[in-house]
Amino acid sequence: MSQERYMQAIVINAFGGPEQLVLQEVPRPEPGPDEVLIRVEAAGIGPWDIKVRESLVGERQFPFILGWESAGIIEQVGADVRDFAVGDAVYCYVREVGHYAEYIAVPAKLVARRPRTLDAAHAAAIPVSGITAHQAITEDLKLQAGETVLITAAAGGTGTFAVQIAASLGAHVIASASARNHAYLRELGAHEVIDYALSDVVEAVHTAHPLGVDAVLDCRGGEGVISNLSALRAGGRMAFITEAPEFLPSRGISAHMVIGRPDAQRLAVLAHMVDEKQLAVHLERAFPLAQAREAHELVETGHVRGKVVLTLA
Repeated sequence: MSQERYMQAIVINAFGGPEQLVLQEVPRPEPGPDEVLIRVEAAGIGPWDIKVRESLVGERQFPFILGWESAGIIEQVGADVRDFAVGDAVYCYVREVGHYAEYIAVPAKLVARRPRTLDAAHAAAIPVSGITAHQAITEDLKLQAGETVLITAAAGGTGTFAVQIAASLGAHVIASASARNHAYLRELGAHEVIDYALSDVVEAVHTAHPLGVDAVLDCRGGEGVISNLSALRAGGRMAFITEAPEFLPSRGISAHMVIGRPDAQRLAVLAHMVDEKQLAVHLERAFPLAQAREAHELVETGHVRGKVVLTLA
C-alpha cells in the first residue's frame, strides 16, 4: 500500500491515562458518496475525550482515534455531495470518527463553513462546546430577553459560549467562576460574577435575587446540580451538561440533561455570530498534534479558560 494511503493520528491502544495517547500511522479514510474528506488543520479537545480515553463512554476497537470536533479544508467530495467543493474551509462535530488525525471522512450533512474571521485553531474550539451552549440556552432552557440565568463553570468551554449567547439574547447573566476569570467573563457579557471559592453560589444569588433566577445552566456537574436547584424561582428551568445525581425537582421546576447534537445548521449560526462579532472564541493553548498527552493533562486540571486544541497545519 502506498504511503499516500496512510496518515498520522493520535490513537489509544488501551484505555487509561494520558500516557496511552501515541502518534501512530494509520490508514487514511476514503469518503463515501455522501461524505467529504477533510484535511484537518486543528482538532478541539474536551472532557468527552477524557471520558472516552478512560473507557467511561462504551467499548472501543483498538487502535482508536480520539476527537469529536475539528476544522480543516475539504480535500475530496463524494459523488453525491453538492453543497461543498474541494478547497472549502469547514468545521464539524461528528462522533466516532476520530478527529486527532491528518484526515477525516464525514457525512457532508454534518459539515458547515467555518467562520471567515477565524483561523483553524480557533474554529476547532467551537463545534462541541458551541453547539451544546447554543442548544442549552435557546432550545432546552428557551431563555428569553429580560430573564435572569445563572451559569456555573462559566469560564470553561461550554460556559464561555453560553454566557455570550445568553447575553446576546438580552438576558441578565450571572456567572460563577474563580476570581481570575471574573474580568474575562464581564468582557463576554456577564452582568454579575460569583467566586465559588469564597461564596456559596446559591446564597449569593438569593442575596441579589431574593425570589431566585429564571434559569440555571450547570456546566460543572456533581452535587452542585442539586444545590443549584435552590437558586431557581418557582417554575424555573435547569439544564446541565454533565452526569448528575438523581433528584426530583419540586416547585414546578423543570430540569434535564443537555446532550449536544451534531448540527450543521447550528454551526452555521455560530459562524455567523462569530463573523458579526457577537461571539468570541478563547484558546487557553494550542498544542502540536504530537503533544496530545500534554494537552490532555492540561484539560484534566479542570481549570481551562475556554478551550484547548491540537494543531496539524
